[in-house]
Amino acid sequence: MTIMSKESSSILLESGTNELEIIEFHLEKVLPDGRTKTCYYGINVAKVREVIRVPDTTDYPNAQPHMIGVFSSREILTPLVDLAGWLGVPVSQDINKKYVIVTDFNRMTNGFLIDSISRIHRISWNDVESPSQFLESGEQDCVVAVVRKEDKLIMILDFEKIIADINPELSMEKYDVKVDRSVDLNRKMVAKRNGKTIMVVDDSAFIRSLIQDTLSSSGYNIIACKDGGEAFEKLNDIAAHAKSEGVAVTEFVNAVVTDVEMPRMDGMHLVKRLREGEAFKETPIVMFSSLMSDDNRAKAIALGANDTITKPEIGKMVTLMDKFVF
Repeated sequence: MTIMSKESSSILLESGTNELEIIEFHLEKVLPDGRTKTCYYGINVAKVREVIRVPDTTDYPNAQPHMIGVFSSREILTPLVDLAGWLGVPVSQDINKKYVIVTDFNRMTNGFLIDSISRIHRISWNDVESPSQFLESGEQDCVVAVVRKEDKLIMILDFEKIIADINPELSMEKYDVKVDRSVDLNRKMVAKRNGKTIMVVDDSAFIRSLIQDTLSSSGYNIIACKDGGEAFEKLNDIAAHAKSEGVAVTEFVNAVVTDVEMPRMDGMHLVKRLREGEAFKETPIVMFSSLMSDDNRAKAIALGANDTITKPEIGKMVTLMDKFVF
């Protein structure tokens, strides 16, 4: 039984509006004294295929920890993940009262076991806060953003990191630019890249680190930003400094790689704002996102992005940067 699906929800995908829709869902944490406490979480509607009752599952041999089993979702073999178990949240084990969020991004379908589904919120990315305002987040943190709604804090989870942790074989961590024969790593080319700087913008410390390691291993210098707001501020500062020095902005930054979903300012809005000004009209911008459907790619290009990459395809990153920077 489908409780909610993409077809029945008004998914917000307008270009550069800096808005999104999130599905609020809950895990009911069981406290030591037996009482329960509701934990509030969220996921971008654009990542959700449907929300269903818990389906019958089949055990999978030698499965990863927190993988309950597999089931068929629209003819696709789909792993069912114990989200509470992965998060370390003790919950009731009565599976008959639970639901499953079926996600569809990074060209993968996955199911996540939850206790209850609440509602869809339409919000501005400007109202989505970085978790670093609450705690010092690192690469192991699984919260990419926090939304304040009706006196509660909704944690937006880093589902890419969760999937990579549960199934390392599908993780971008497997990619090593140093053994990629399609990437030119001769001394002359690495030296050329040493003279160029790329800004990397992603709210996931895990993904940001992977991109940074890939590009820096090939020779590029990196400026890292945790969201579109920080990137826009830094780029404005660079433009002002370049103007005061009487030099081009390319003396300080040569390209931008940006995610789409980010607190404060999303990637689409960042591209729109950069192309509206004079300083970065010609700066190469590549969007790197788990939500890069054909429709979103068309919107990104229309806003002024030079190209797009779907997140599993990190192996394309260096050659694409070479294409636009040189």
